Amino acid sequence: MEDAPYDLSVSTISYNDDFEYRKTIRTLFRMEQKNFTDDVVLDEQDIDDPAMAKTLDWIFEKTGSNHLFQTLYSKAAGFMLSEDLQTGLCVLLAYDNLPLFHSALYAYVADPNGFNKKTPAYVSLHAKLFS
Repeated sequence: MEDAPYDLSVSTISYNDDFEYRKTIRTLFRMEQKNFTDDVVLDEQDIDDPAMAKTLDWIFEKTGSNHLFQTLYSKAAGFMLSEDLQTGLCVLLAYDNLPLFHSALYAYVADPNGFNKKTPAYVSLHAKLFS
């Protein structure tokens, strides 16, 4: 899947602060780095909007018709008082949810036919959202 806009060569992710989270997002979304002189400005402003849109579309295209992901997206959207599944996708990419969502996406793309309610990555994310 080298041509995929989302980097699935990363099997697990972790971060401890906002800087590491944003670096993880830039890596996963294969964003082009911009040049800023100030490290704080670089970290806060270095968002490649076209890469972000392309990757969000790709993830939703891969998962949006799967009923398990629809359940996750719907629940996550509800946290933003929305019913829009793509809003739910964005919520699942947020700081608190990204590690579990990435694991579920990774498991799904690796084996779409074997991904089910008992897949450990799905169980973990579902438990977090519905607890």
